[in-house]
Amino acid sequence: MRATSLILVLLLMFSPLAASISLAQTAKKTSAAIMDLEPKGVPETEVSALSDRLRTELFRTGTFDVMERGKMQDILREQGFQQSGACNTDACAVEVGQLIGVEKIISGSLGKVGKTYTVNLRMIDVRTGRIERSVTEDYTGEIDKLLTVVMKNVAYTLAASVQADGAKKSDKKVNEQALKNQPSGGEGKPLTKKWWFWGGIGVLAAGGAAAALAGGGSSDTPTDDTTPVDTSIPLPPSRP
Repeated sequence: MRATSLILVLLLMFSPLAASISLAQTAKKTSAAIMDLEPKGVPETEVSALSDRLRTELFRTGTFDVMERGKMQDILREQGFQQSGACNTDACAVEVGQLIGVEKIISGSLGKVGKTYTVNLRMIDVRTGRIERSVTEDYTGEIDKLLTVVMKNVAYTLAASVQADGAKKSDKKVNEQALKNQPSGGEGKPLTKKWWFWGGIGVLAAGGAAAALAGGGSSDTPTDDTTPVDTSIPLPPSRP
């Protein structure tokens, strides 16, 4: 059993799969901040409460490391950030994200037409300034459901987008690491011409031989090469 475990460990160490496992262990959360949603036909107090709920739901996804609203405002004050009017443009959101030091900045609006509420969100990459995901969700009914259902839905939609992008980047790194570990000229070679294949075969063969030697040294029938000694007492010679 020990020999089998050792063989499996050695094969894992020398296989390209080790690169993917190493990258998976180093996965981290994406730092993000949320701008207060722009109210459009909805009271500001309710929009502020829904913005806070969105922060909570994003954190609960386990994908984002969300900066608190108070901390974000403190950093902006320390940086001397000044904005005349509402900061509701993508350029302003990116500037805020750069000042507070996050990877993603989320902005958008909450509007109402008749009895239908609409949530519009944009997730922007702070480094590139590119909109990575746009989410729109409509809801007809009481505003309470926005708090308990809609904000959770849009949070998990954004989280799924980040996870998909992370998976693509991870696969790319695994492929690059595998190519880097290949010997020169090894690309496109069949499996039997790859060094790690024969290395694994050699480890298996060595383990099997060691197990055979360990098992073959014992026998149920004891052997003894010593010549037997006659310990019987001789009879006295017969008288004539």
